[in-house]
Amino acid sequence: MKARKLQKKILNRSGFGKVKGIKVMRKDEHGGNLSKMVKHSGLSMDKIVDFSVNINPQGLPPQIKKLVTDNISSLSRYPQPKSESLKNEIAKMYKIRPDNLIIGNGSIELIYLIPQALKIKNALIITPTFSEYEAAARLYGAKIEFLAAGEKDDFKVDFVKLAKLIPKTEIVFICNPNNPTGTMLTKEEMRRLMNMCERNRVFLAVDEAFMDFADNNAGQFSLLREVRWNRYLFVIRSLTKFFALAGLRLGYIAAHPRLAKRLVAFQYPWNVNVPAQVIGQEMIKDNGYIKKSREFIRREKRFLIQKLAKISGIKIYPAAANFIFCKLEQHCRAKSAAALCEQLAKEAVIIRDCGNFRGLNNKFFRVAVKARKDNIRLIAALKKVC
Repeated sequence: MKARKLQKKILNRSGFGKVKGIKVMRKDEHGGNLSKMVKHSGLSMDKIVDFSVNINPQGLPPQIKKLVTDNISSLSRYPQPKSESLKNEIAKMYKIRPDNLIIGNGSIELIYLIPQALKIKNALIITPTFSEYEAAARLYGAKIEFLAAGEKDDFKVDFVKLAKLIPKTEIVFICNPNNPTGTMLTKEEMRRLMNMCERNRVFLAVDEAFMDFADNNAGQFSLLREVRWNRYLFVIRSLTKFFALAGLRLGYIAAHPRLAKRLVAFQYPWNVNVPAQVIGQEMIKDNGYIKKSREFIRREKRFLIQKLAKISGIKIYPAAANFIFCKLEQHCRAKSAAALCEQLAKEAVIIRDCGNFRGLNNKFFRVAVKARKDNIRLIAALKKVC
């Protein structure tokens, strides 16, 4: 009996439930698990187009592949303990100091580092949003308050309610641009939030993982350079999404040196491997790739929005990043995002069912912006099933 209960518990945590023979997401599952879809659908990987993961469709530039080959011999030596050279390059790019930075094995490592290092007991999370803020805070024993951004306001933050909650917490987690809704707060709004937190001596963790995809200059929205003087601010960045390095894992936090020192004390040495450090240093300097990628995403996002808007039964929300947040309306043939995922899976197309995000129901889904031929395939599949 105990063995059966344990087996059931493991299955419940596996990330997939079953809807008419097709596996769908559970509460703790993220997008981008292509291997599971291959296993459970019987389709080959090259036949599936994955719109559930928000990675730059341009992929790695050719010089990076050469860089990996040229540095293959470096795998026999230890990496720099704290990624010092990469820190220097990022610091130079943003005109901050190397001691403002903490480099991580993906931004996830750093999200978990914050409540651990600060010994957070109370956290405030603005939802719907990335689930790992909640998971990280709970892991280290924090009690969590949630402030739901309302659907009727296109998921914009209610600053009146926020002002009442900030004095009661120790840290606020917010994602800008937000995942999954695509909502973008202006720099003035973010500074307002930052100042509210600072006045109350409350930490503010801003996840800017998708900031590089912002339609306008990311510097107009980012709080990254504010860490030079603000002692309560963390800005979390990912290099894996914009630079298509999801399998390599690389991210960083910018913070005041005093705060950065507290986080670094909880990091283990050599946490970032040699290829990630070397590739990261070169990628952030590739202005041609950066410019080309932003233009590509802007063009394809405009195309995808125009086509999605013509499909009856789908509502589209404003999209600031490289993905589009949608809702199924009453007259759509698919009655839930899970059902839509099931139908699209038969067409070898994967989208992100957002029903497992706190604060969202089973009508919401998200699609990444991809290359034109893939976007056309998504539209054709949606028209067929909707």
